[in-house]
Amino acid sequence: MKRLTVSYILCLTGIVLFALALVPLVSANEQFARIIESAASEWTISINMLFWIPLLIYSVVVTCLLFKNKKKERLSFWLYPLILPSADERETAINAAACRRAFAVLWLIAPVCAGLMCFYPLFDDYFPAYPILIIMLIPLVQISVYFSVLRKIYQNDESRDLQ
Repeated sequence: MKRLTVSYILCLTGIVLFALALVPLVSANEQFARIIESAASEWTISINMLFWIPLLIYSVVVTCLLFKNKKKERLSFWLYPLILPSADERETAINAAACRRAFAVLWLIAPVCAGLMCFYPLFDDYFPAYPILIIMLIPLVQISVYFSVLRKIYQNDESRDLQ
């Protein structure tokens, strides 16, 4: 259960750090739009790279976890190291149930996010990173559902073992 909680926190941290790293790109796009509108002969665009530093540190930590886990078990490089591997049929069934639920939630959250994007013109001047927030809600909700289903199944299994 502890590994599951740590994995969930690391997944959420990755999503949040990625969203924060995208915010300076929105600012750069706004600067580029002003350059195109003004048709200036000389121009510059500045990008604040400070938001990328935590994401790079996080990436190094996750890469270290990947290689640490890869020494213990034979995992594919493309398998995200924070998701629990399926060692036996029971874990495969648990993982399949959590994946099914996370996939079903995708069909609910995608239209909600599309509807929320309709409000972007209202927040354009005050919160230009609004589309990033809305788009990052999709994996945030999927990861939350995946881990909540895993936690619920494991808690039910533990309560059955105690009886």
